[in-house]
Amino acid sequence: MSSQINTGFLQTLETINDKQVIIRDKIYGEHTITEPVLSHLLQSPELLRLSGVCQHGVTALLGFGPPSDPLRTLIRKVGASVEEQIAALLHDISHTSLSHVVDFALSKPGEGSYHEFHKARYLKTSQLPQILTQYGFGDLKALDEELFPLVEMPAPQLCADRLDYSLRDAVAFDKLPLKEVQRVYETLKAAPSPDAPNRLLVLDDPQLALAYARAYLSTDQDVWSNRAHADLYLRTGSIIRELVESGRIKEEVLWILSDDDFWALLRQKATPDILHELDRLETERLPDEKQLRLPRGTKIRTIDPDIWSVGSQDKPLPLSVVLPEWGLERQQYIDNRESTRE
Repeated sequence: MSSQINTGFLQTLETINDKQVIIRDKIYGEHTITEPVLSHLLQSPELLRLSGVCQHGVTALLGFGPPSDPLRTLIRKVGASVEEQIAALLHDISHTSLSHVVDFALSKPGEGSYHEFHKARYLKTSQLPQILTQYGFGDLKALDEELFPLVEMPAPQLCADRLDYSLRDAVAFDKLPLKEVQRVYETLKAAPSPDAPNRLLVLDDPQLALAYARAYLSTDQDVWSNRAHADLYLRTGSIIRELVESGRIKEEVLWILSDDDFWALLRQKATPDILHELDRLETERLPDEKQLRLPRGTKIRTIDPDIWSVGSQDKPLPLSVVLPEWGLERQQYIDNRESTRE
């Protein structure tokens, strides 16, 4: 008997049997997954857990963003290898309850983000290495996403992760119409080819790329580096840190509970003072962003998509080269945001 669950904003997953699943996505269309390793991974508890975790963390939990952290299937479109698709699916596998909020709470100097630093530790507790070995990926290269440029690239270039969250948020926060976002996806390519050593995700329409880049910038301003949202992260992170360091909450539950269940646990384990702060987080309006500074460590996110079309050039060129006005606009935005930082 088939079953269907929501696995992210604009996305559902239907299990047909243990060898076949269907992902229906309002941006990417319908994909029937029959590759044995991908089908097995998509039905694993570790991946299904992410349907209860949102990359927006506490802001989504409190109603300021879309729910859930979707499954990354975008690079199927450009002909990525099965191993690269595995890397994309497992990109966010170590996200904890409340996602990046815990990075604010528990990351230590020199260790990078908490969920990335502890990814290897988490994977050892999961069945994922055994699944990969079962299907001939026992060298576990697929767990090292830096080997796969379609999955992970430094900003401001495109990669599957950066594209996926930004396209969904562009729809969720009314930065681009769904049809425009679908056009971005439809024109996406791997250049010069999906199996080239230095392959890149590229777009072929400079004006469409410009509209997308501006939507990305606008989403950063209103959402990802919004100072009021960052304030919620800091306040919630402080609560989590206090409860973990006091031993009231064990770190292990961060990779077990959904956002809703973890929030309930916070309330259950809270001292009276912390419970009062949780009540305030749940009931107060967002503070006026103009009265706040951007916390140290908060990313300022922009993109400079590579543009490439067959026969027009030998290699992809950044949008800022194709349209120099974008380079100036992007740098001005970065400078303005930096001026608000603590």
